[in-house]
Amino acid sequence: MTCIEGALSNPIFWGVTAVSAIAAFVMIWMLKFQNFEGKAFYGVTFVAMIWTLMTVGLEAASRTFTCQLQWATLAWLGNSLVPIAWCFFVFAYVDHASWLKKRPVSASLIVIPAGIFALAATNPWHNLVYTDASIIPPGEEHIRYDHGSGFYASIAILYAFVIAALFCLARAFGRARRAAWPILIMLVVITATPLTANAAYVGLGFTVAGLDPTAFMFTLGILAFTWLLVTNKTMDMASVGKSILFNTMSEPVVIIDRHRNIVSKNTAAARSALLHDAARLLDNMLVTTGAPSTSRDFGHVIFGSRAYEPRIQEIESPLDPSGTVLGWSVTFVDITDRLSMHSALEEALKNADNANRAKDDFISTVSHELRTPLTSLKGGLDLALSGRLGDLPDPVRSSLEIAHRNGIRLSRLVDNILLAQKIAIDALSLDRTPVDLNTLLDESFEENRMFASKRALELVKATGEQPAIVMGDAFAIRQIIDNLVSNAIKFSDENGVVEGTISQQDGWVRLSIADKGRGIPDGMQGQVFGRFEQVKDSGQSSTQGSGLGLHISENLATQLSGKLYYESKIGVGSTFHLEFSLADQNVSVQPDAAE
Repeated sequence: MTCIEGALSNPIFWGVTAVSAIAAFVMIWMLKFQNFEGKAFYGVTFVAMIWTLMTVGLEAASRTFTCQLQWATLAWLGNSLVPIAWCFFVFAYVDHASWLKKRPVSASLIVIPAGIFALAATNPWHNLVYTDASIIPPGEEHIRYDHGSGFYASIAILYAFVIAALFCLARAFGRARRAAWPILIMLVVITATPLTANAAYVGLGFTVAGLDPTAFMFTLGILAFTWLLVTNKTMDMASVGKSILFNTMSEPVVIIDRHRNIVSKNTAAARSALLHDAARLLDNMLVTTGAPSTSRDFGHVIFGSRAYEPRIQEIESPLDPSGTVLGWSVTFVDITDRLSMHSALEEALKNADNANRAKDDFISTVSHELRTPLTSLKGGLDLALSGRLGDLPDPVRSSLEIAHRNGIRLSRLVDNILLAQKIAIDALSLDRTPVDLNTLLDESFEENRMFASKRALELVKATGEQPAIVMGDAFAIRQIIDNLVSNAIKFSDENGVVEGTISQQDGWVRLSIADKGRGIPDGMQGQVFGRFEQVKDSGQSSTQGSGLGLHISENLATQLSGKLYYESKIGVGSTFHLEFSLADQNVSVQPDAAE
């Protein structure tokens, strides 16, 4: 206890004690609330600094040679740990060095300070740190140390860490933005000042109150550390990252307080002409709504040649989140290109709609205009072929028959075009009466039998006829069946069979038309049921059709709440299925339903 006597009456001891207390408070606060790279090394540096300051203060308060030497020896624990921990912190904070996570690095924080302290503690045996010439001169109060080779070797080791930290900082200047230079300069000052003071002490014998000034220079470092932490702008990487993100955003952002004053702005806002109108814009929002709302659509505003969409975010008070807001952040998102693209798209859709309407009008007009001359043409040919105008030579009759067949085909094409047009504009009105599918299939086979015979095909209806009454439009269903039968005939190989079948299952009745043709390749549904589409291959390049039959049939089936689909296999044939829900069997079929 004799080496502590007198400490309480020494002003130097009280000074270093006060600074150490501040440092301890800052260290505890930092470890609890701060988050940055190298935090652990930074904390170790604080502990080592506090240890050094306290031992130096006790050395200053001691009056005997033995006590002063004792405290000087204990100070080596902090003196050797500070430069090593600080060096590792600089590399972690500035370079994010991955090698700091290796075990030898952690071990060096213990091994090197322990080795240097052991050398100092055993000095009475070897005098390598302080020689026998170390004495308290007459008339003075503190030891004038005479350093040995062990002292200089220890200093050289510690200087290596300090120089490494300075090298790391110097290299950082070459890659860092100028905005980061102030923090780098501060780190350089904190690193170089103790080094300079210690070099002056070792080489020139410079002292402060008869003591090594290095510890006091570290005190200045502690004050700098404290300032960095309190400002919370450079040490906390999360804060730095947010600040950089805020300033590098391409969208202008302004922060407005509850009094509608602009208190902060990012770089994009500072350079933009809209900054002067941001407060006015917010005033307009407040006038109309009482307070800007993040859920309200404010449309867009025009500044110069650019259009912006303001997005408002309330800034809540962390002390009273449900109370009055602190202000608002307003982000102006540039939507000029989006508006331009939207306008171009609307114009393109409008032009496409106009073109489609013009096409439909043209088709409808042409089809209607063709009906009158076609009716006259067919009537004249029918009259000539009936013999009422006299006998016709065989060559003339043959030519007229060809013209008559083509007139019928053209008339059917016009009818199909008009029907497809009515379906497209939803102008087709269909009946909902009981219809017998058996009757419609029989009639279709009868009318298509001559067409089938020309290709040496046989139309066969499966035996075992069963009731097949559905609710629908007899004319429309008959047209679907005729299209399926004629299609099967056109795509069948000669001397084949086209088979019609009617079956029932789970309240549905299905009419199927099967052929033994070449089949339809997979993935051709779009062409099979497409408008003016036909499936073609090397074996069946032309079917002399318009490509409207199956398109019309599918749409008619859909409007009648039915389904039309097919199954096909290449080289085997195709089967088209027409399905409707089965009507109540007690309902009677209207006499003229199939006419």
